Amino acid sequence: MQVRSGRGGVHLDAGFASEQVKRLMQVLPKARAEIIAATEAVIAESALAEMKATPIADLKDYGASVGPLQSAGFRTVADLSGHSYRSLQSYRGIGEVTALGAIDAFLKFQEAARANVRLLPDPESRRPSDGRLLVSLAKYETLVREISNRVDEAQVKYVEAGERLQALRGKTRVRDHLFSLTAQADLARSTAQLAGEFRWINAEARNLADYSEQLTLDVAEVWRRYAGNAAPFIALLENVLPPKVVAKGALGGPDMRGGLPAEIADAVEATSVDLRLLTANLRRYQQFGTQYVICQKRVLLGDDMGLGKTIQVLASMCHLAAQGRTHFFVVAPNSVLVNWEREVKKHTKLSPIVIHGSDRDDELDQWEREGGVGITTYTTLGRLVDRIKAVDLLAVDEAHAVKNPDAQRTQAVARLSGQSAHVVFMSGTALENRLSELQFLVTTVQPNVNAEVASLLKQVRPAPAEVRTKLAPVYLRRTQADVLTELPDITETDEVVPLEPADVQAYRMSPDNLMHKRLAATIGAGGQQSAKFDRLRDLLEGYQGEGRKVAVFSFFRQVLDDVSTMVGGCAQIHGSISAEERQKVLDRFAAQEGFGVLALQIEAGGVGINLQCAQVVILMEPQFKPSTERQAIARVRRMGQTRKVNAHRLIAKGTVDEALVLLIEQKKQVFEDYAQHSSVKDASGMAIDAGGAAMEELRGIVARG
Repeated sequence: MQVRSGRGGVHLDAGFASEQVKRLMQVLPKARAEIIAATEAVIAESALAEMKATPIADLKDYGASVGPLQSAGFRTVADLSGHSYRSLQSYRGIGEVTALGAIDAFLKFQEAARANVRLLPDPESRRPSDGRLLVSLAKYETLVREISNRVDEAQVKYVEAGERLQALRGKTRVRDHLFSLTAQADLARSTAQLAGEFRWINAEARNLADYSEQLTLDVAEVWRRYAGNAAPFIALLENVLPPKVVAKGALGGPDMRGGLPAEIADAVEATSVDLRLLTANLRRYQQFGTQYVICQKRVLLGDDMGLGKTIQVLASMCHLAAQGRTHFFVVAPNSVLVNWEREVKKHTKLSPIVIHGSDRDDELDQWEREGGVGITTYTTLGRLVDRIKAVDLLAVDEAHAVKNPDAQRTQAVARLSGQSAHVVFMSGTALENRLSELQFLVTTVQPNVNAEVASLLKQVRPAPAEVRTKLAPVYLRRTQADVLTELPDITETDEVVPLEPADVQAYRMSPDNLMHKRLAATIGAGGQQSAKFDRLRDLLEGYQGEGRKVAVFSFFRQVLDDVSTMVGGCAQIHGSISAEERQKVLDRFAAQEGFGVLALQIEAGGVGINLQCAQVVILMEPQFKPSTERQAIARVRRMGQTRKVNAHRLIAKGTVDEALVLLIEQKKQVFEDYAQHSSVKDASGMAIDAGGAAMEELRGIVARG
């Protein structure tokens, strides 16, 4: 490096730093290009495998004359690879028309095969190119996390140093300035300082570029991370890939608009969001949900379980924080307080403050002074709501918990909603029993739609298009089928278990009480030796051989204890453990290699937890609400799941279990009619009192013993 100053000006060779900065600025673009190249390799490999497995005769469906091709020795579609219509004519019996038709059919088949490739790797059926794709994604994520801020800093310093260099050169052109010894000394100091900055920039850029080129990741470890939770990989892939690749179906082409009318959906997509304070990658449908919250301000986010409602709300908070807003508040069940705190720390640059327990008053004072994300329970909110002055965004998790307008928790939430600038009610089960519940949630979060919605929902058969328009400003729902088409299949099986004579006798002798009958149908006369537990034992033995993790759900603590005893001891999650201990149990279960069993009380373990590490759900008995069962299954089959999910529901034949199944089916239909989509579908009289006939059947069964 040469530095010289004098009457001719400043001569400082900054080119050496410029070369390293140029090299550094190519680091992330090269990493993105590697992801796209790895994606193309997966598509090409999978499409070729499909063509090799497809007989040439199948091209007749694409307009080809396959007889001459078969006579010429072509056996599979892949045999046409590399051929042109001219080269095909060199085969006996293949003329120009046949050749043109064959190439046209081949190209159509190839395009369809490429469009239908499932990009996401399957840990149980690994393609040769899958490892390359996962490693490229993991490498890019590592570079963004570890060096992106330093890359930005080096670039900014380089630009600033370049501007000062230009100013210094201009200053030395003033000849009379150089006659002053003091001025010359100042010039020398400035030149030396600038040279030092360029040396720092050169070294920093070289080190970062070298780090990126030398970065290697263990393929086995990357596969392990992916199998445990694929969600970060999927979000990153969706953000890096060109939109046309996603639109072709490689990632499913998500229906992220949730059936909203075009004028609202267009306004939502035109809403810009600033996500500088968010450290996670959003799926495209999640960004749309974030835009919906910001655009509409007061909404019921009704996305299906497992679609990431929490991350959409956190992204909304980050946008508002970037705009200068400071005070955000979350009301949630006690069991998920720790999870909310962890999610804020993990995915944002915001500060969480749990306002709960004996220090709640001091914690609320801290939140009022400093801002951040205040997190509390429904019960605690009732004691604090009078002191909360203003909230920039209020999030109400599991909002179906405030469906009763007469409950104190509901009144506290409604009051805080009234003094909040933005409000998000979060519920994947906005309707559980009655249509009025959905109406209450919608009109509480946005009171100005009350009259219109009430009028519509009183109709026996409201027009779906009209209701979609009325609810669109407040209710957005996307299902797993809409946006998570990459999810592996699920097999749901009702296991109807005949009871042994001793179990039947124990069931008949149990008190004429619904809950006693439900428990007796499961434990029979012998607990671990009952007919249901015999079936459970068979299932677990099979899944142990496959190395799968199993989540066993029951309403009853006694059943959980018996399950734990039967398997030689397993962890439990129930309503009596603290949120901190619950999270530790989940972390240990996720870290466990191979087969494992976790026993969960369904009301405590079916809400607010992530169990993508498991692949099997066993429901020991039917529940009263379909949403309870859906939530339990959705803890396992959710975004990030990479393996096929099996769900078993154990039903004791000839018991109250069978009537509960009927009740669940009737309530499912009500949900389908009214809350499954972002519009109310055709109504029916059943919506007024869902499952009334099934409840009568239940009472009759209990009375008959």
